[in-house]
Amino acid sequence: MYIMFFANQLFGVIVLSRLSSMCTDIFAKSANTASDIVSINSVFNCCGRLAFSSISDFLVRYFKIEKTYARKVLYFFTLGAQIIVIGSLPTVIRHESFTFFVIEIFVLTCSYGGGLGTIPALVTDMFGAYNVGPLHGIILTSLAFGAVVGGITFNNAYNGKIADGMSVGEAYIDNIQVIFVIVCIGFVVLFLVRTNIEDRFEPGYHYSLCGKRVISIPPKEKGTKQEEEAEAETTGQKLPETAV
Repeated sequence: MYIMFFANQLFGVIVLSRLSSMCTDIFAKSANTASDIVSINSVFNCCGRLAFSSISDFLVRYFKIEKTYARKVLYFFTLGAQIIVIGSLPTVIRHESFTFFVIEIFVLTCSYGGGLGTIPALVTDMFGAYNVGPLHGIILTSLAFGAVVGGITFNNAYNGKIADGMSVGEAYIDNIQVIFVIVCIGFVVLFLVRTNIEDRFEPGYHYSLCGKRVISIPPKEKGTKQEEEAEAETTGQKLPETAV
């Protein structure tokens, strides 16, 4: 789950912070235009946070979908949308199509905000309200990790490519492709997030897909050598009392 959250927010926390520079450096737009795009983009971020969590509640209430599975479906959508958009972004940048670039950025921002907004609901449904505080804090460290480590790595790689004579657009594309791989990994890992209550709480490891259990690993047998020796000693101490 941590990897999935990390992948969901990585592009937003790194690339979207450079949105203004991308508008001016790649598409040669004015600073005022870039500022307007950043302002509008923040609206999509807010709308994503409100809309996705509300949609998940709508699915639970009116379509009678299990809560945790409804949240998981939305993360499939947010990561899937990011894969499609990030995968096509290099083509948009190379063709310098500013209109399509802005549309794709708005979609990405909405997905990014929706993923962040749905975190508390998913954590609460899976681990209970009592544990939502510490677990939410742990998951948010992925946001900080992506911002600090990912941001520094992105900047160093970008500046290195520019110093080597690469164009601004191609320098962004090379770094975006790395993020694309990470988002794809997050999408695959999401399949392994278990939302079925029986799978999660039944002893051993179990995984169901489309309501059918596809993986079932029973728990280890109880009774280690040390436990058997301790039980034998206890039985031996009680034997005289039994004989009497």
